[in-house]
Amino acid sequence: MKLFLMNLDRNKKILIVVPSFKILGGVANHYSGLSPHWKYKIKYCFQGKRPHIPAILTLIPDFIIFVFTIIFWRPDVVILNPSLRNYQIKRDSIYLQIANWFSIDVITFVHGWDQSYYLKLKDNNSFFINTFGKSKFIYVLYSAFKSQLEDLNIPCPILLTSTKVADNLIKDFDINSRNGSIKQILFLARIEKSKGIFIAIDAFKTLKSKYDLSLSVCGNGEALSDVIKYVKDHNIKDVYFHGNVSGQKLIKQFVNSDVYILPTSWGEGMATSVLEAMAFGLPVITRPVGGVIDFFENDEMGYLIESTNSSDYANILETLINDPQKVCNISKINHQYASEHFLASKVTERFESDILNHCFSK
Repeated sequence: MKLFLMNLDRNKKILIVVPSFKILGGVANHYSGLSPHWKYKIKYCFQGKRPHIPAILTLIPDFIIFVFTIIFWRPDVVILNPSLRNYQIKRDSIYLQIANWFSIDVITFVHGWDQSYYLKLKDNNSFFINTFGKSKFIYVLYSAFKSQLEDLNIPCPILLTSTKVADNLIKDFDINSRNGSIKQILFLARIEKSKGIFIAIDAFKTLKSKYDLSLSVCGNGEALSDVIKYVKDHNIKDVYFHGNVSGQKLIKQFVNSDVYILPTSWGEGMATSVLEAMAFGLPVITRPVGGVIDFFENDEMGYLIESTNSSDYANILETLINDPQKVCNISKINHQYASEHFLASKVTERFESDILNHCFSK
Protein backbone atom coordinates (compact mmCIF):
# COMPACT_ATOMS: atom_id res chain seq x y z
CA MET A 1 0.00 0.00 0.00
CA LYS A 2 2.88 2.37 0.68
CA LEU A 3 4.11 1.69 -2.86
CA PHE A 4 0.66 2.56 -4.21
CA LEU A 5 0.66 5.89 -2.35
CA MET A 6 4.15 6.67 -3.64
CA ASN A 7 3.13 6.02 -7.25
CA LEU A 8 -0.11 7.98 -7.03
CA ASP A 9 0.20 11.42 -8.66
CA ARG A 10 -2.03 13.67 -6.59
CA ASN A 11 -2.14 16.23 -9.41
CA LYS A 12 -4.09 13.90 -11.68
CA LYS A 13 -7.64 15.12 -12.29
CA ILE A 14 -10.72 12.89 -12.31
CA LEU A 15 -14.04 14.15 -13.65
CA ILE A 16 -17.00 12.11 -12.38
CA VAL A 17 -20.36 12.28 -14.18
CA VAL A 18 -22.92 11.59 -11.50
CA PRO A 19 -26.56 12.34 -10.59
CA SER A 20 -27.15 15.41 -8.46
CA PHE A 21 -26.11 15.06 -4.83
CA LYS A 22 -29.29 16.97 -3.98
CA ILE A 23 -31.30 13.94 -5.12
CA LEU A 24 -29.43 11.35 -3.12
CA GLY A 25 -30.06 8.11 -4.99
CA GLY A 26 -27.74 5.12 -4.95
CA VAL A 27 -25.05 6.43 -7.32
CA ALA A 28 -24.94 9.91 -5.78
CA ASN A 29 -24.88 8.36 -2.32
CA HIS A 30 -21.95 6.18 -3.34
CA TYR A 31 -19.77 9.07 -4.55
CA SER A 32 -20.86 11.33 -1.72
CA GLY A 33 -19.44 8.69 0.64
CA LEU A 34 -16.19 8.34 -1.33
CA SER A 35 -15.73 12.11 -1.64
CA PRO A 36 -13.66 12.73 1.55
CA HIS A 37 -11.16 9.96 0.73
CA TRP A 38 -9.93 10.71 -2.80
CA LYS A 39 -6.22 11.43 -3.19
CA TYR A 40 -6.65 12.50 -6.81
CA LYS A 41 -8.18 15.88 -7.66
CA ILE A 42 -11.92 15.32 -8.14
CA LYS A 43 -14.62 17.36 -9.85
CA TYR A 44 -18.25 16.32 -10.37
CA CYS A 45 -20.34 16.94 -13.47
CA PHE A 46 -23.98 16.47 -12.51
CA GLN A 47 -26.50 14.97 -14.90
CA GLY A 48 -30.20 14.15 -14.97
CA LYS A 49 -33.04 15.54 -12.94
CA ARG A 50 -32.57 18.23 -10.32
CA PRO A 51 -34.94 19.31 -7.57
CA HIS A 52 -38.08 20.52 -9.38
CA ILE A 53 -36.44 20.11 -12.83
CA PRO A 54 -37.15 16.98 -14.92
CA ALA A 55 -34.26 15.19 -16.63
CA ILE A 56 -35.46 16.03 -20.14
CA LEU A 57 -34.82 19.74 -19.48
CA THR A 58 -31.29 19.17 -18.21
CA LEU A 59 -30.01 16.88 -20.95
CA ILE A 60 -28.57 19.45 -23.38
CA PRO A 61 -27.30 21.84 -20.67
CA ASP A 62 -25.57 18.90 -18.97
CA PHE A 63 -23.70 18.03 -22.18
CA ILE A 64 -22.68 21.67 -22.66
CA ILE A 65 -21.38 21.95 -19.09
CA PHE A 66 -19.49 18.68 -19.57
CA VAL A 67 -17.76 20.01 -22.70
CA PHE A 68 -16.81 23.29 -21.04
CA THR A 69 -15.51 21.44 -17.96
CA ILE A 70 -13.28 19.30 -20.17
CA ILE A 71 -11.98 22.34 -22.07
CA PHE A 72 -11.23 24.51 -19.05
CA TRP A 73 -10.46 21.98 -16.28
CA ARG A 74 -8.70 19.43 -18.54
CA PRO A 75 -9.30 16.18 -16.62
CA ASP A 76 -7.07 13.15 -17.11
CA VAL A 77 -9.92 10.63 -16.64
CA VAL A 78 -13.70 10.72 -16.90
CA ILE A 79 -15.81 8.27 -14.86
CA LEU A 80 -19.30 7.46 -16.19
CA ASN A 81 -21.95 5.80 -14.03
CA PRO A 82 -24.81 4.36 -16.07
CA SER A 83 -27.01 1.42 -15.27
CA LEU A 84 -27.29 -1.18 -18.00
CA ARG A 85 -30.55 0.28 -19.28
CA ASN A 86 -31.40 1.58 -22.73
CA TYR A 87 -31.74 5.31 -22.00
CA GLN A 88 -28.76 5.57 -19.65
CA ILE A 89 -26.45 3.63 -21.97
CA LYS A 90 -27.37 5.76 -24.99
CA ARG A 91 -27.10 9.00 -23.00
CA ASP A 92 -23.73 8.13 -21.46
CA SER A 93 -22.36 6.91 -24.78
CA ILE A 94 -22.48 10.57 -25.85
CA TYR A 95 -20.41 11.59 -22.81
CA LEU A 96 -17.97 8.81 -23.67
CA GLN A 97 -17.60 9.90 -27.30
CA ILE A 98 -17.06 13.52 -26.26
CA ALA A 99 -14.30 12.40 -23.89
CA ASN A 100 -12.77 10.29 -26.67
CA TRP A 101 -12.76 13.30 -29.01
CA PHE A 102 -10.62 15.09 -26.42
CA SER A 103 -8.40 11.97 -26.00
CA ILE A 104 -9.41 11.54 -22.36
CA ASP A 105 -9.47 8.09 -20.75
CA VAL A 106 -12.91 6.87 -19.69
CA ILE A 107 -13.88 4.49 -16.91
CA THR A 108 -17.41 3.07 -16.90
CA PHE A 109 -19.06 1.97 -13.65
CA VAL A 110 -22.24 -0.03 -14.38
CA HIS A 111 -24.41 0.21 -11.27
CA GLY A 112 -27.84 -1.25 -12.08
CA TRP A 113 -28.71 -4.08 -14.44
CA ASP A 114 -31.62 -4.71 -16.78
CA GLN A 115 -31.42 -8.30 -17.94
CA SER A 116 -33.82 -7.76 -20.83
CA TYR A 117 -31.61 -4.97 -22.17
CA TYR A 118 -28.54 -7.17 -21.74
CA LEU A 119 -30.18 -9.86 -23.90
CA LYS A 120 -30.73 -7.26 -26.62
CA LEU A 121 -27.03 -6.36 -26.44
CA LYS A 122 -26.19 -10.02 -26.70
CA ASP A 123 -28.06 -10.19 -30.01
CA ASN A 124 -26.27 -7.08 -31.29
CA ASN A 125 -23.17 -6.11 -29.31
CA SER A 126 -21.50 -3.85 -31.89
CA PHE A 127 -22.82 -0.59 -30.41
CA PHE A 128 -21.70 -1.42 -26.88
CA ILE A 129 -18.29 -2.67 -28.04
CA ASN A 130 -17.69 0.44 -30.16
CA THR A 131 -18.61 2.77 -27.31
CA PHE A 132 -18.18 1.41 -23.78
CA GLY A 133 -15.74 -1.20 -25.01
CA LYS A 134 -13.30 1.68 -25.41
CA SER A 135 -13.31 2.30 -21.64
CA LYS A 136 -10.02 1.73 -19.85
CA PHE A 137 -12.00 -0.66 -17.65
CA ILE A 138 -15.60 -1.33 -16.68
CA TYR A 139 -16.65 -1.76 -13.05
CA VAL A 140 -19.57 -4.00 -12.06
CA LEU A 141 -20.91 -5.01 -8.66
CA TYR A 142 -21.53 -8.72 -9.22
CA SER A 143 -19.47 -11.55 -10.71
CA ALA A 144 -22.41 -12.75 -12.82
CA PHE A 145 -22.63 -9.30 -14.43
CA LYS A 146 -18.88 -9.52 -15.09
CA SER A 147 -19.31 -12.88 -16.80
CA GLN A 148 -22.20 -11.63 -18.91
CA LEU A 149 -20.25 -8.62 -20.14
CA GLU A 150 -17.29 -10.85 -20.94
CA ASP A 151 -19.67 -12.99 -23.01
CA LEU A 152 -20.26 -9.90 -25.17
CA ASN A 153 -16.54 -9.99 -26.05
CA ILE A 154 -15.93 -6.55 -24.55
CA PRO A 155 -12.27 -5.74 -25.30
CA CYS A 156 -11.54 -3.81 -22.09
CA PRO A 157 -11.05 -5.34 -18.61
CA ILE A 158 -14.18 -5.97 -16.53
CA LEU A 159 -13.45 -5.48 -12.82
CA LEU A 160 -15.42 -6.11 -9.66
CA THR A 161 -16.01 -3.48 -7.02
CA SER A 162 -18.50 -2.87 -4.23
CA THR A 163 -20.66 -0.15 -2.81
CA LYS A 164 -19.54 1.39 0.46
CA VAL A 165 -20.17 2.13 4.11
CA ALA A 166 -19.32 5.70 5.12
CA ASP A 167 -16.49 5.59 7.64
CA ASN A 168 -18.12 8.09 9.97
CA LEU A 169 -21.32 6.05 10.06
CA ILE A 170 -19.81 3.53 12.47
CA LYS A 171 -17.05 5.58 14.08
CA ASP A 172 -18.87 5.67 17.46
CA PHE A 173 -20.46 2.22 17.23
CA ASP A 174 -19.37 -0.45 19.72
CA ILE A 175 -20.02 -4.01 18.54
CA ASN A 176 -19.93 -5.16 22.17
CA SER A 177 -23.27 -3.41 22.67
CA ARG A 178 -24.92 -6.30 20.82
CA ASN A 179 -26.27 -8.95 23.22
CA GLY A 180 -28.00 -11.28 20.77
CA SER A 181 -31.53 -10.27 21.70
CA ILE A 182 -33.92 -9.53 18.83
CA LYS A 183 -36.61 -6.96 19.55
CA GLN A 184 -36.62 -4.77 16.44
CA ILE A 185 -36.52 -5.86 12.80
CA LEU A 186 -35.31 -3.35 10.21
CA PHE A 187 -36.41 -2.94 6.60
CA LEU A 188 -34.49 -0.10 4.93
CA ALA A 189 -34.87 0.33 1.18
CA ARG A 190 -37.10 1.95 -1.40
CA ILE A 191 -40.67 1.04 -0.53
CA GLU A 192 -41.55 -0.96 -3.61
CA LYS A 193 -43.05 -4.38 -4.09
CA SER A 194 -39.88 -5.50 -5.89
CA LYS A 195 -37.88 -4.85 -2.71
CA GLY A 196 -39.98 -7.40 -0.83
CA ILE A 197 -41.70 -5.03 1.58
CA PHE A 198 -44.93 -7.04 1.64
CA ILE A 199 -42.97 -10.25 2.29
CA ALA A 200 -41.25 -8.55 5.22
CA ILE A 201 -44.59 -7.26 6.58
CA ASP A 202 -46.22 -10.70 6.36
CA ALA A 203 -43.24 -12.40 8.02
CA PHE A 204 -43.42 -9.87 10.83
CA LYS A 205 -47.17 -10.39 11.19
CA THR A 206 -46.61 -14.13 11.65
CA LEU A 207 -44.02 -13.57 14.39
CA LYS A 208 -45.85 -10.72 16.12
CA SER A 209 -48.48 -13.11 17.45
CA LYS A 210 -45.75 -15.02 19.34
CA TYR A 211 -43.05 -12.49 20.24
CA ASP A 212 -42.75 -8.93 21.49
CA LEU A 213 -41.34 -7.36 18.32
CA SER A 214 -41.43 -4.14 16.33
CA LEU A 215 -40.74 -3.55 12.64
CA SER A 216 -38.99 -0.35 11.56
CA VAL A 217 -39.63 0.56 7.92
CA CYS A 218 -37.30 3.22 6.50
CA GLY A 219 -37.58 4.64 3.01
CA ASN A 220 -40.02 6.19 0.58
CA GLY A 221 -41.35 4.82 -2.66
CA GLU A 222 -44.31 4.28 -4.91
CA ALA A 223 -45.74 1.49 -2.71
CA LEU A 224 -45.56 3.37 0.60
CA SER A 225 -49.22 4.37 0.76
CA ASP A 226 -50.27 0.82 -0.19
CA VAL A 227 -48.06 -0.64 2.54
CA ILE A 228 -49.42 1.72 5.18
CA LYS A 229 -52.98 0.80 4.15
CA TYR A 230 -52.10 -2.91 4.20
CA VAL A 231 -50.75 -2.65 7.76
CA LYS A 232 -53.84 -0.75 8.87
CA ASP A 233 -56.32 -3.06 7.13
CA HIS A 234 -54.70 -6.15 8.68
CA ASN A 235 -54.39 -4.52 12.10
CA ILE A 236 -50.64 -5.24 12.35
CA LYS A 237 -49.31 -3.56 15.47
CA ASP A 238 -45.88 -2.02 16.11
CA VAL A 239 -44.94 -1.28 12.50
CA TYR A 240 -43.30 2.15 12.36
CA PHE A 241 -42.73 4.15 9.17
CA HIS A 242 -39.85 6.63 9.27
CA GLY A 243 -39.52 7.74 5.63
CA ASN A 244 -36.04 8.39 4.27
CA VAL A 245 -33.45 8.56 7.01
CA SER A 246 -29.88 9.84 6.93
CA GLY A 247 -27.18 11.06 9.28
CA GLN A 248 -27.92 10.51 12.95
CA LYS A 249 -31.43 9.20 12.20
CA LEU A 250 -29.95 6.48 10.01
CA ILE A 251 -27.39 5.57 12.66
CA LYS A 252 -30.14 5.41 15.28
CA GLN A 253 -32.15 2.96 13.18
CA PHE A 254 -29.20 0.62 12.77
CA VAL A 255 -28.19 0.86 16.43
CA ASN A 256 -31.72 0.27 17.71
CA SER A 257 -32.44 -2.63 15.36
CA ASP A 258 -31.35 -6.24 15.86
CA VAL A 259 -31.78 -7.90 12.46
CA TYR A 260 -32.06 -6.65 8.87
CA ILE A 261 -34.45 -8.06 6.26
CA LEU A 262 -34.54 -7.33 2.52
CA PRO A 263 -36.40 -9.91 0.38
CA THR A 264 -35.49 -8.03 -2.81
CA SER A 265 -36.03 -9.20 -6.38
CA TRP A 266 -33.39 -9.98 -9.03
CA GLY A 267 -31.50 -7.05 -10.54
CA GLU A 268 -29.84 -5.61 -7.44
CA GLY A 269 -26.18 -4.66 -7.91
CA MET A 270 -25.06 -4.51 -4.30
CA ALA A 271 -27.45 -2.92 -1.82
CA THR A 272 -25.57 -0.40 0.31
CA SER A 273 -28.06 -0.95 3.12
CA VAL A 274 -26.99 -4.60 3.38
CA LEU A 275 -23.36 -3.55 3.86
CA GLU A 276 -24.34 -0.88 6.37
CA ALA A 277 -26.43 -3.36 8.32
CA MET A 278 -23.45 -5.72 8.46
CA ALA A 279 -21.18 -2.91 9.65
CA PHE A 280 -23.56 -2.38 12.57
CA GLY A 281 -23.43 -6.08 13.37
CA LEU A 282 -26.94 -6.96 12.20
CA PRO A 283 -27.65 -10.45 10.89
CA VAL A 284 -28.86 -10.05 7.30
CA ILE A 285 -31.76 -11.96 5.79
CA THR A 286 -32.09 -11.34 2.08
CA ARG A 287 -32.33 -13.11 -1.26
CA PRO A 288 -29.31 -14.40 -3.22
CA VAL A 289 -29.27 -11.58 -5.78
CA GLY A 290 -26.47 -9.33 -6.98
CA GLY A 291 -23.04 -8.84 -5.51
CA VAL A 292 -23.96 -10.09 -2.05
CA ILE A 293 -23.62 -13.63 -3.43
CA ASP A 294 -19.91 -13.09 -4.06
CA PHE A 295 -18.97 -12.76 -0.40
CA PHE A 296 -21.90 -13.79 1.79
CA GLU A 297 -21.41 -16.84 4.00
CA ASN A 298 -24.78 -18.44 4.64
CA ASP A 299 -25.42 -19.24 8.31
CA GLU A 300 -22.37 -17.18 9.35
CA MET A 301 -23.50 -13.72 8.20
CA GLY A 302 -27.23 -14.40 8.16
CA TYR A 303 -29.25 -16.15 5.48
CA LEU A 304 -29.78 -15.92 1.75
CA ILE A 305 -33.24 -17.28 0.98
CA GLU A 306 -34.36 -18.16 -2.55
CA SER A 307 -37.99 -18.17 -1.52
CA THR A 308 -40.43 -15.29 -1.80
CA ASN A 309 -42.75 -16.97 0.72
CA SER A 310 -43.08 -14.89 3.88
CA SER A 311 -43.34 -18.01 6.07
CA ASP A 312 -39.77 -18.98 5.14
CA TYR A 313 -38.52 -15.58 6.35
CA ALA A 314 -40.58 -15.90 9.51
CA ASN A 315 -39.05 -19.32 10.20
CA ILE A 316 -35.49 -18.01 9.82
CA LEU A 317 -36.24 -14.99 12.00
CA GLU A 318 -37.70 -17.26 14.65
CA THR A 319 -34.56 -19.40 14.59
CA LEU A 320 -32.47 -16.32 15.33
CA ILE A 321 -34.88 -15.03 17.99
CA ASN A 322 -34.42 -18.30 19.87
CA ASP A 323 -30.63 -18.42 19.55
CA PRO A 324 -29.06 -15.24 21.03
CA GLN A 325 -25.56 -16.75 21.00
CA LYS A 326 -25.76 -17.35 17.26
CA VAL A 327 -26.93 -13.78 16.77
CA CYS A 328 -23.92 -12.55 18.78
CA ASN A 329 -21.55 -14.62 16.65
CA ILE A 330 -23.07 -13.29 13.42
CA SER A 331 -22.89 -9.73 14.74
CA LYS A 332 -19.14 -9.94 15.32
CA ILE A 333 -18.44 -11.62 11.98
CA ASN A 334 -20.49 -9.06 10.02
CA HIS A 335 -19.04 -6.04 11.76
CA GLN A 336 -15.47 -7.22 11.22
CA TYR A 337 -16.00 -8.21 7.59
CA ALA A 338 -17.72 -4.94 6.68
CA SER A 339 -15.06 -2.89 8.48
CA GLU A 340 -12.29 -4.67 6.55
CA HIS A 341 -13.90 -4.63 3.10
CA PHE A 342 -16.62 -2.01 2.70
CA LEU A 343 -15.54 1.21 4.42
CA ALA A 344 -15.55 4.11 1.96
CA SER A 345 -11.87 4.83 2.63
CA LYS A 346 -10.93 1.29 1.56
CA VAL A 347 -13.27 1.28 -1.48
CA THR A 348 -11.78 4.61 -2.63
CA GLU A 349 -8.25 3.30 -2.16
CA ARG A 350 -8.99 0.25 -4.35
CA PHE A 351 -10.67 2.49 -6.95
CA GLU A 352 -7.61 4.75 -7.15
CA SER A 353 -5.32 1.74 -7.37
CA ASP A 354 -7.30 0.44 -10.36
CA ILE A 355 -7.17 3.88 -12.00
CA LEU A 356 -3.43 3.99 -11.44
CA ASN A 357 -2.89 0.53 -12.91
CA HIS A 358 -5.13 0.96 -15.96
CA CYS A 359 -4.85 4.66 -16.80
CA PHE A 360 -1.59 6.03 -15.40
CA SER A 361 0.80 3.09 -15.69
CA LYS A 362 2.00 4.01 -19.19
